[in-house]
Amino acid sequence: MKKNWNDKVYGHVRVSVAGRLTEQFINRCVREEITIWNIQRIDKTTITCCILLKDIKKIKPVLKATDCRIHFIERAGLPFLYKKLMSRSGIISGFILFFLALFFLSNIVWRIDINGADPKLEAEIKAILNKMDVHVGAFEFFLPSTEKIESELSSRLNKVTWLGVSKDGTTYHIDLVQKELPKKDKAPGPRHLVATKKAIIHKIFAEKGQPLVEQDQFVKPGQILISGLIGKESAPAPIAAKGKVIGETWYQSETTIPLQSNVKTYTGKTYTKRQLQLFGWNCPLWGLKKKPFKHYDREVTKKPVHFLFWDLPIAYKRIIYREDDENERKLTESQAIQEAKQASYKKLKSQLPLKSKVVSQNIDKRIIKNGKMKLYMHYIVYENIAKPEAIDPVKVKEQIEKHKKEKKDGG
Repeated sequence: MKKNWNDKVYGHVRVSVAGRLTEQFINRCVREEITIWNIQRIDKTTITCCILLKDIKKIKPVLKATDCRIHFIERAGLPFLYKKLMSRSGIISGFILFFLALFFLSNIVWRIDINGADPKLEAEIKAILNKMDVHVGAFEFFLPSTEKIESELSSRLNKVTWLGVSKDGTTYHIDLVQKELPKKDKAPGPRHLVATKKAIIHKIFAEKGQPLVEQDQFVKPGQILISGLIGKESAPAPIAAKGKVIGETWYQSETTIPLQSNVKTYTGKTYTKRQLQLFGWNCPLWGLKKKPFKHYDREVTKKPVHFLFWDLPIAYKRIIYREDDENERKLTESQAIQEAKQASYKKLKSQLPLKSKVVSQNIDKRIIKNGKMKLYMHYIVYENIAKPEAIDPVKVKEQIEKHKKEKKDGG
């Protein structure tokens, strides 16, 4: 008979059968549907063959009927292998514990490298990481993603211009560039302070230089406000003018606000699923609801499993569902005006120089069309309108020569 394909799974034995009626033994096995194969004759009274382990009990009546004896030569298959392994349970347990220890050690944080930080900043970074449970010895499955770590550090560190977080095996790398202390400005060369825009002068603070404008005077862009030439006109001394000129300036804005819109808000309810991903197939560990909420946002965190230097086709997944609710928002005309004014004011402040002051805001007009309100605003602002402009030494020389010529002609 042909060899059975599942003999390795169920196990089989190779036996020798001795007796006067070995041919009848083979025929009875066929009739009793006992699977035998690899039949070989040794001599007139002895044959060898292979028999499935599960058929051993069936063969006893056949042996008795044919007056044959059986002798086991070889045992093979999973049942015998399992029995053999169980007889060496101590060694097997040691191997299992060894591989479990390697697996565990391959998925914890062994080192955190911080590059580009001074000792004080490095200590601050480590304190923030500890609050996020990111430290040497932490189990990687329960740590936030590198993107979240990077975002948290960037938002809390004011002395950093750039920061990047990466992970290489069991090591986290944090690379950063610290803000450099501002260098002391070099002594500026001779200069005027000129107007940056149209304005009406409100106040003048001249630390160095000669003011050329007065309060309530209208000025244009480029007009000299504080001159860097002092002394006699015949021999002016160029210096670096210094000071502030606060001018009254004007701005207009246009803001559009919808009177009706859909707003999504979170209810605060969350549901967490935990899964083990094996070769792309998700095996649920915790949380079996398919859709815990009718409306939700989903956040997926995936942590691959490592073994020494290799990434295994196994990953731990955590899925957080956050319930949200969409509501229709309708604004009255007064509410829309208030919201438009706030948005317009915020946009204006982001464009103004530091220490500028909005002293007046008025609505020029408002238009309601197609479910939207368009608001036109007018602002009066007090801001520093002075900027430095280098003094041209050629022009100074020409001015002196002109004065000398006029004096000579007049004399």
